Amino acid sequence: MIKVCGKCNSMFEDYFDKYNMCPNCREDEENLLRQIKDYLWDNPGTTEKKLKELFDVSHNQLMEWLREERLEITPDSDIVLRCERCGSMIFTGKYCEDCNNKIKTTVNEINNSMNKDKEEKKIRVMSINRAKLRESKMRFMKSDK
Repeated sequence: MIKVCGKCNSMFEDYFDKYNMCPNCREDEENLLRQIKDYLWDNPGTTEKKLKELFDVSHNQLMEWLREERLEITPDSDIVLRCERCGSMIFTGKYCEDCNNKIKTTVNEINNSMNKDKEEKKIRVMSINRAKLRESKMRFMKSDK
């Protein structure tokens, strides 16, 4: 699939429809993230304002990295990140641990119910096929010889 980079407007191929930036811009972003991580390692508790001054990184970019779990905030941070489901404070990702567990449980229950339905349908189809086999008779073609 041909796409246009969201950052530099150049065209690039994205076979799996996975990226919104060209390879060069993605590499630049990865380098910026690495620099920020290194800085935060040496300077824990750095403010968002300081990161913007030093690295010219936007609030939205920081929030995206936090949601993607590529960065994590400390408890004393001025950045507020909330669970998208219940609104409680979190340090990284989209959901708190409780909501994550509830979502996983719900997904597992749905998967189990769908698998159970598939098994019931498979058994029913097998019994229908056996009944059809009993009713069917072998057919022979007459030869002209």
